[in-house]
Amino acid sequence: MNRIANVIKLLNRDKHTWMTVPAGILGSSFIVNVIIGFGSGIAIYTGGLSSIFIYMLVLGIIVLPQTFPFAISFSIRRTDYFIGTVLNAILSSALVTLILMILAAIEDATNGWGVQLHFFNLPFLTDGNLAQEFLTEFILLLTMFLLGFAIGSVFRKFRAIGLFVTSLAAMIVTTLLVVLATLNNWWEPIWNWLQEITAFELSLWLLPIALCFAILSFLLIRRSTV
Repeated sequence: MNRIANVIKLLNRDKHTWMTVPAGILGSSFIVNVIIGFGSGIAIYTGGLSSIFIYMLVLGIIVLPQTFPFAISFSIRRTDYFIGTVLNAILSSALVTLILMILAAIEDATNGWGVQLHFFNLPFLTDGNLAQEFLTEFILLLTMFLLGFAIGSVFRKFRAIGLFVTSLAAMIVTTLLVVLATLNNWWEPIWNWLQEITAFELSLWLLPIALCFAILSFLLIRRSTV
């Protein structure tokens, strides 16, 4: 347990990567949209919030090369490193989600920051009760991190060629699924299903996917060299 705690401490020493940079990215996007809202005079629905989810993906990719060799040099086991990193991602995702929910509540109470801006409080994403809203954004943030962590793990184990092969395989599978859906006329039922499902219900479908990313990362990290 002490080694896992040490991993979390190691990760949190880099406050810029885990706190300052994402806050700066999200804050700058928000400010730009507020400025646009002052001149529009109409309600604005923006996708600027997506920047924080994209950053979690990037964070998952870069955390391994930045911290893994250093952790191993201090005799931290690969299993402890993996558990500590995932726990830190869980805690960070929970904290970010709470901040987003608070900002969404302020946005709703101030009529979109006085300029009818919908940046944090978005239809579909923030529908449902508070628990559902929290879990929706939390699961999405954590899934994006674990996807990035899996990508970083593939690169760590197999280098560029492994990442290339994995990307190519993913593209082939995606293309086959698209062709299959087109040939079997599945697009209309899929669209109808997406219109009926809530964001919370959709986020629950991400849980097994996130688990697969975590298992893949764990298996690759255990066999990765420093």
